[in-house]
Amino acid sequence: MSNRSLLHAAFLLALLAILGGREALADRFELIQKRGTLIVGVKSDYPPFGMLDANGKLIGFEPDLAADLARRLGVQLQLVAVSSTNRLQKLEEGAIDVVIATLGDTSQRRQIATLVEPNYYASGVAVVASPNAHLSSWADLRGRKVCATQGAYFNRPMAQRFLLDLQVFNGTRDTKMALRDGRCVAWLYDDTGIVGLLSDPEWTNYETPLPSMMISPWAVAIAASEHESKLERAISDAIADWHRNGWLIETEKRWGIKPSRFLADTHQLWIQTHPDGSPVCARLANGEWAAECRNRSLLTSMDVGGLQHIGLLIKEWTGLNLTIFYDAYDSNLFLTGLWRTLQLIVGCIVGSLVLGCLGALVAEGIPWLRGLVRLSAALGRMTPPLLLIYLIFFGVGHIVVTRYGWTFDGSVIAVFCLSLYTGCAIVDALLEASALLKDQETGLALGWRGLPQALRLAYAPVIAALVNVVKATGMASAIAVPELISASTAIVAEQGNASVMMNVLMITYFLLVMSVVRFFNYLERRLFQHDIR
Repeated sequence: MSNRSLLHAAFLLALLAILGGREALADRFELIQKRGTLIVGVKSDYPPFGMLDANGKLIGFEPDLAADLARRLGVQLQLVAVSSTNRLQKLEEGAIDVVIATLGDTSQRRQIATLVEPNYYASGVAVVASPNAHLSSWADLRGRKVCATQGAYFNRPMAQRFLLDLQVFNGTRDTKMALRDGRCVAWLYDDTGIVGLLSDPEWTNYETPLPSMMISPWAVAIAASEHESKLERAISDAIADWHRNGWLIETEKRWGIKPSRFLADTHQLWIQTHPDGSPVCARLANGEWAAECRNRSLLTSMDVGGLQHIGLLIKEWTGLNLTIFYDAYDSNLFLTGLWRTLQLIVGCIVGSLVLGCLGALVAEGIPWLRGLVRLSAALGRMTPPLLLIYLIFFGVGHIVVTRYGWTFDGSVIAVFCLSLYTGCAIVDALLEASALLKDQETGLALGWRGLPQALRLAYAPVIAALVNVVKATGMASAIAVPELISASTAIVAEQGNASVMMNVLMITYFLLVMSVVRFFNYLERRLFQHDIR
């Protein structure tokens, strides 16, 4: 046989060997059954989710999941320590069958591995703080020094969202020391990492007082070639069963982990039934779980209907990420912010008119107070409304809280300050209108009887002031009032769709302002049908 023929035969044998190997690897479920062992990659440095005991054995929350999965498959378990950098690489190489290692479920990772649904856990961003910090909401950290670890993906969005004064350190050791030395009021960190930290006796005097933000679900991963395989189906069914029977919650308790809102909510979802008794979380004809039981951030327009379908379709066709249409959380956040903004608008309009009219009536009715009212109105108009809000909320408010223990709602303070600012402008407009009334033949002075005529004469400047206060309601976000701007920036911090949400915000405010203008035009036609002669 010639050398060329030998090379050709060798090439064919190698190709058949490669194809045969891929075929064997493709049927990982059968390989596991034949081997009699399930090989699972878990972390060894992330207590209590994955760690080494005194004997060097891998234990923790996720090793327990791996053990139950092996039991369900009827095989032995072999645990392999993996890290964040090599877990998917080992999976792709075939060195392990499954990864259960705090792996966040993202669209990028779904391109290189099969991430099994449903998600089994979730992590977010929280803070470690001393009880002496007296933190009750994230707004309490606004403008205060907060320690952070360099390179954390959540540093920038959290700093932007809550206006944190981040003190960034090179590693966790330096960050821990900075917190304990009092260089910052709290430490911004991954909430699951905090669980392990607080298990250390040295940190018994610290706590996690605030709810987690930027929640990221975790997924079990298998090789990309195992998509829609027997192995994926078996793991998926196991995770679904863990949620239904509350086993994950019990495992969480067993390891002393702070109860996860994600597990509690997911358990309630997976035990829900339709009126006919069928489970809400059931497989569809195509084998997928019902859309409401999947990771919503990874759904496509083919998975949902109604407004969600339209929102996702727009995203897929144009790239415009309108999460307020297809994401229930963002939609509720935006609508809640819109409702709060409408309340602020109504409160500021009413408050501005009341303060403006009362100020003008006092100035005209009590001559010796006229100069004081005019001076106060001038000072009010020259003081920036945002500065006024800060002075009352952080200045006067701080004194009242520390001395008397009284607290005031941020919305009330914002309405008062903006109404005071706009009311001062209305006072000047009404006093000028009063002067014109006095010059007329009737000599009608500004009083309760002359107030409608004065308002009619001062219509343009009054409406201009009220339109301005509508746009100024966004300043309430500076003191953590969850209005429209605050809601929009919160969505941007989570989704990264800044350009889309800023345009949505601009359009929404344009419609709000136009609605207010049209309302006052209608009111003018109804109340002032005859021009003052």
